[in-house]
Amino acid sequence: MKGLSLIELMIAMTLGLATVAAVGWVYLGTMKTYRAHDASSRIQEGARHAFELIGKDLRMTGTVGCPYATQTNVITNYGTEWYADLFDQPLISIEQDATDVGEVNEFSDAVSILRADVSKEFIVQNHDSVAMTFTLPADHGIQDGELMVVTDCSHAAVFQATGPTSTTVGHSPGGTPGNSSGVLGATYTPGSRLYRLKAVTYYIAPNAAGVPSLFRLVPTGSSATPTPEELVEGVEDLQVTYGADTDSPKNGVVDLVGGVGYITATDVDSLAGVDVPEKWGRVVSVRVSLLMSTAEDRIVATSQTYAYNGGSAITAPDLRMRKVFTHVIKLRNR
Repeated sequence: MKGLSLIELMIAMTLGLATVAAVGWVYLGTMKTYRAHDASSRIQEGARHAFELIGKDLRMTGTVGCPYATQTNVITNYGTEWYADLFDQPLISIEQDATDVGEVNEFSDAVSILRADVSKEFIVQNHDSVAMTFTLPADHGIQDGELMVVTDCSHAAVFQATGPTSTTVGHSPGGTPGNSSGVLGATYTPGSRLYRLKAVTYYIAPNAAGVPSLFRLVPTGSSATPTPEELVEGVEDLQVTYGADTDSPKNGVVDLVGGVGYITATDVDSLAGVDVPEKWGRVVSVRVSLLMSTAEDRIVATSQTYAYNGGSAITAPDLRMRKVFTHVIKLRNR
């Protein structure tokens, strides 16, 4: 007789089904492992990019390009515009849910940083303090309304660029917020340096798709209007604490304040000092903590339990993967 008996057929089918099931199980396991590893890599990549951006700005907080003895700031009401007060308040922190600061701290702490962008310097060829114009040796690309810093390593000034041409930059009064005066406190000699003033505020907010992301505000356009830019998707929280030097005279070393090494912005405001700039001038390092999550759900098998920013354990409401990253940045200009 030729063919298979019923028993042989059933045995063959059972072996075939077992093989298919084993292959399927291996495939699903491999896919889960791949998704978990890919998600973890994306989280780490996002955190690394975020720290690279924030860390670079924080390290250079308050830099003007070179030391100076005197300074002038002609931006109109510069003390009320966070993006213009380079000399007195180059580092500004806003606690989450603090009042009267807009929406930048609705979902996290926010931190504002001011510094000269020394990655691109412009050499002053001539300064006509009467015509209120700098002449540069080559096409510079500076736009009308950009905030600028000029220094000769003796005197430094902050102003808003007016009427730039291909090789000149003005600093005449007027504009928005504008220059209250065209007098910068000095006539700058050839070889002085001109820099863009970089002002950024980092904070967390939902993007257009509703995913929490790291944003920054930067002043743009002829009126230096703070404009949001999305940087990294999947950042759920940003918490910032500060290491302060409370010694007199200061020695650049973080001291314990109330038995705690790193303190909140509210605690910094409570430090000894005659005014806010003096208190914040005691900050020598900043600790930034990011809570990162995956954009996709169902990455982990069970809801994660994690601790963030020194708080109690939190159980996630979904199956997204979450990781906490913390980085301490030393301020170089303190």
